[in-house]
Amino acid sequence: MLKFILTMPPPYAIMYIVMMNKEITMIGVEVTGGVKKDRELAEEIVWFCLEKMLPRHRALNITVLLTKTYEEGAKGFCYQEIDDRDFVIEIDHRLTKIEGVEEFIDTVCHEMIHVKQHATKKLIDRIRGGYKKLWKCRDGKYRNYLETAYDKQPWEIEAHRDSGKYMRAFKKEFYGY
Repeated sequence: MLKFILTMPPPYAIMYIVMMNKEITMIGVEVTGGVKKDRELAEEIVWFCLEKMLPRHRALNITVLLTKTYEEGAKGFCYQEIDDRDFVIEIDHRLTKIEGVEEFIDTVCHEMIHVKQHATKKLIDRIRGGYKKLWKCRDGKYRNYLETAYDKQPWEIEAHRDSGKYMRAFKKEFYGY
């Protein structure tokens, strides 16, 4: 017997599969900080992006922190934890007030593209021998682009190129336009 259960105890949601009376945690999404409206929107965006970007991944944990990131020079950040299935996204909690809801949606989508890049091993962070950010190139080899200018880093090029597409698709599905 296979049964899907979606539980949403505040402030996070975890999808479980119950199979032969055994629970297995599959995907966890937790959103903290900011105001309730932004937390709920961020969670909807993350679930939408997971469905569209990573439909076959079944063991991910994503924590979204609505905190202060403008002071560090960014609208948001994404990084992988020690366990390669755990990710943290930081988004500035003032983003919807300063730049609007559309920019908030676009930023969460942008950071979710980085989650996809890490989860699919297209982007790898290495600490051994000094910090490196390795990108899997077309020839299958990983190259370090950490010293490359931000707007020329391949993971940022992809995230900037594709985030608008996901933002528009989310708005169409969530808001109907």
